[in-house]
Parts: sequence; structure tokens; C-alpha cells
Amino acid sequence: MKALLLSLSLILSALPLAAQSGAAARVASELVESLAKRGSSQAAAKSSAELAQLGGTKAVQEILEAAQREGGDALMRRIAATAEQHGVVALSALRGAPGTVIRAVDQLPQDLAANGLRALASEPAAVSRMVSEFGPAALETAARHPGLAPSLASRLGTEGLDVARSLSTDQAILLSRHADSLASLPAAERSAFLSFIRSSPARSLAWIEKHPRLLLAGSGTAAVIAARKEIFGDGEQRGFLERSGAALYSTFQQPANLVAGGLAAAVLAWASIHLWGTWRHVRKRSAQR
Repeated sequence: MKALLLSLSLILSALPLAAQSGAAARVASELVESLAKRGSSQAAAKSSAELAQLGGTKAVQEILEAAQREGGDALMRRIAATAEQHGVVALSALRGAPGTVIRAVDQLPQDLAANGLRALASEPAAVSRMVSEFGPAALETAARHPGLAPSLASRLGTEGLDVARSLSTDQAILLSRHADSLASLPAAERSAFLSFIRSSPARSLAWIEKHPRLLLAGSGTAAVIAARKEIFGDGEQRGFLERSGAALYSTFQQPANLVAGGLAAAVLAWASIHLWGTWRHVRKRSAQR
């Protein structure tokens, strides 16, 4: 009964506005009535409560009028259709910069649209600003990894957001954890490391977790980047450290193969020396500049 009275009050409050001239008032009235009646009684009650919290028909009309001023009737009706499809959360998400946001939502994969709107509704100022600055890719990152995108955008910019789009959420959390260290690198080294993460996310992020201080070691980072393909591998191809580590493990499973184990250890030592040599070379070249 309470839900029914709430729905009726919302619908009745729309009637005076509907009598006013202007498409926004009429569309707002129709939209409120539709949202207040949609779905099961439980869903309708939830929708009515959300509409009341938003500010009722007056707030809906204001959102549609803002869209109308920005992009005419076409944008206003596009936003009304989005709200009809996704519910009141779409209206909350589209406050402020409806044109920019709806274009970003339209470019999302269809299965991420609802998540994108929820991200906007949960952090409207931060996510809207991020979308305005970095474009639709920023909203996709926010949709894939709730709560992480604004932080990544502020520290790693477009490159960080683009890399995060291709990661799992667990990997994106690791990237965010070390974003300050990555952000402190010179631009060229930061771009190279982010490219490394994009091509081999599991290996590169696992390495960063084990050696976080090396990110702050100046030319040491450049040495790792310079030798990354040879030492860590690239794509599906395993590098020296990975191959040698596997060989060492399987060798010591059988005591008779201790000599071969020594050879594997030597290869590991060679890889370490190679990294050290690369680091010295990069450091010397940096000093000469």
C-alpha cells in the first residue's frame, strides 16, 4: 500500500508539469509514469523510491531540459530512452554533462552499458570529469573495474586507462597499487613499462609485486625495460628467467641430475649478469647525455 501511494503521488505530481508547454515536461511526465509502474510490484516500489530520492518529476524534467539545451530534442529523447531501458540510475548518471556522457555510454560494449551508468551514478563528478578529459575509453575502464578508473586516470592518464581496459580486475588492482611508482618514472620509461604490462600482464605485474623498489631505481628500470624480451620473454615465448627456473625445478626433482642443475643455475647467473651489464650500459649512456 505504501509503495502504491508513493507511485500515485509521483504520477500526480507530474500532471501539472505535463500541462505546461514544452517537450521536456511531457517526456518527463511520461517517463516518471513508466518508471513508477515498471516490472513487479517490488521493482516498481524500488523505482518509485529512487525517483523520489532523485527529486521526483521536477528533477527528471530539469535533467531533460539540460539535455535539450545541449543537444536539442534528439539528445533529450535519447536520454529518456536510456532511462527507460536502464532505470533511474541512468538519470542519476547523466546529470551534469548529458551529451558527453551519453556518447561515451553509446560507445561501450552493450554488456557494459549498465556498469558504466552505475559507475557514473556512484562517482558522478569524478567519472564525468574523467570521461570529459580522456574520452569513452575511460568509461569502459570504469565499467570493467568499479572504483579504480578515477585513481588510475589521475596518476597514469590515458595510457594507464587504456592498459587497464585489457586487464582482469585483479590485475587492474595490482596496477593501481603501483601506479604512484609508475607515475614517478620519466615519460619514456613509463610508456615502455605500460606497454610491457599490456603485452605480458601476468608476468610483468607479478615481477613488479616482487620487486617494487626497482621501479624507483632510476636507470635500473631502464635496464629492465631494455632487456625485458630476453629476460622475461614476450607474449607466449618464455624468457631466460622463466625457462631456467622451470629447468632448475625439474632438475632437482631427481638427485641424479645435480650436474644439470648446476648448469641451470649457471644460466640463471648469466641472466643476472646480463641484466647488470644492461643496467651499467644504460646508466653510462644516461650520464653521457
